[in-house]
Amino acid sequence: MIHKYWQYHYLFLVIGLIFGLMLVFSNPPWHTNDEDRHFYNAYALSQGNISPQVKDGKMGHPMPANLIKAVQIHQGLAFNQGQLISKAKLKELESQPLDANKIAFCENVNAVQLPFPYIPSSIMIKIGMLFNDNPIWIGWWGRIGALLSYLIIIFWAIKIIPYFKPLLTLIALSPMALYQGASVTYDTLNLAFLFLLFALVIKFYYQKTVITLKQILLFCLIAFLHRCSKDGYFILYFSIFAISYEKFENKKLYVSTFILLLAANFLPAFLWNHYLASFILPSAPLQTDFSFNSDLNLSFHTEHPFHTFWVGIENILYQGKVWLGGCIGRFGYSYTLLPDWLVFLQLLAYVFVVMNEKPDIPLSNRFKYTLLGFGLLNILGIIFGFLIMASPVGANLIYGLQGRYFIPMLPFLFLGLFYVPIFKGKELFMSWCIPIYIILILTYTVYFIHSEFYIS
Repeated sequence: MIHKYWQYHYLFLVIGLIFGLMLVFSNPPWHTNDEDRHFYNAYALSQGNISPQVKDGKMGHPMPANLIKAVQIHQGLAFNQGQLISKAKLKELESQPLDANKIAFCENVNAVQLPFPYIPSSIMIKIGMLFNDNPIWIGWWGRIGALLSYLIIIFWAIKIIPYFKPLLTLIALSPMALYQGASVTYDTLNLAFLFLLFALVIKFYYQKTVITLKQILLFCLIAFLHRCSKDGYFILYFSIFAISYEKFENKKLYVSTFILLLAANFLPAFLWNHYLASFILPSAPLQTDFSFNSDLNLSFHTEHPFHTFWVGIENILYQGKVWLGGCIGRFGYSYTLLPDWLVFLQLLAYVFVVMNEKPDIPLSNRFKYTLLGFGLLNILGIIFGFLIMASPVGANLIYGLQGRYFIPMLPFLFLGLFYVPIFKGKELFMSWCIPIYIILILTYTVYFIHSEFYIS
């Protein structure tokens, strides 16, 4: 009986639920990057507010004043300077009423985001408020809704992928990935859907039958849902073309797949922006201390391509270690990295599970190196995208780029770099060793968060 349920998708679900809930309550309220702004969107959606509103030249949503206050007092804490959260004070805040009749306007420059990624959190907020509508608990409810969606989607991904289940399980339950999955941000569905797309690519590669129209429509639907959640990863959609065109039902389907994926990438933003055009919304830059203008910045870097190339290389060398650590665990507004030894150990674990994978039919070099190429291209796209779109005009330092943005590319990179079919792993040993390792790492992560961000 134990072998029936001792499978990676069930192990993922159980471990992910236990430690995901621990992270829901261990991670201080609204302390994931930008979680305050994402939470405002989720709460507004739970109250039926889909579109942003404007008041006194500011964009946002009306919501209870006590809720806004609870969020604001947990923002901007300088953990790197020793400023910690009192557990006693937090417990006291958990008993304060929402007082939903006292409404204030909450400014939120992220109110223009597509509402889709906040659906799981908004549903759980709506349900949870029937039991406890305290402001802190509303934040917990939102996180629980996000966590459940993360677990359900990746459970399906791990179940359907024929090989490399240990790799997908390890990455999806890594400290940073689960931390994001248990928070009210659009990264929850971003990671979940991209892991699912990776699983489908591997499934299609190994299936003995041709890829059918029905399967392509499913793949493109998931790509569409992902794009409704977050942009910046459309290159990974086209990783399906790592599979030879001969595996497709016909050439027409192969070409149609490309067209459908283009539509999946561009259609959500086009429709949403067309909808927003009916509103008169103010522009509100996040920073005003430098000149931020993506059009001017694009012109600058187009005129100086060699300069742009070297700026990218210098930033990879200068910030690369922090970005790499951010793929594994960087918490509390990204002030606090997990120890170097844990980051190294986690990366080593990815290498270990890939090298010990033993498919009945080894991956072709063409397939794995093409997957690697898509992963690297998307990484470069994000790096130079932040240089042009999010950094000041002509800046030599890339602003706002964090290692967590590279998590979706990890399966592509480690499979492409470290899959060596000559190694033969022991399946029974791996199936016990990996969940024990994950439990130990996540146990330390929860302890680390408590020790770094709280005082008694």
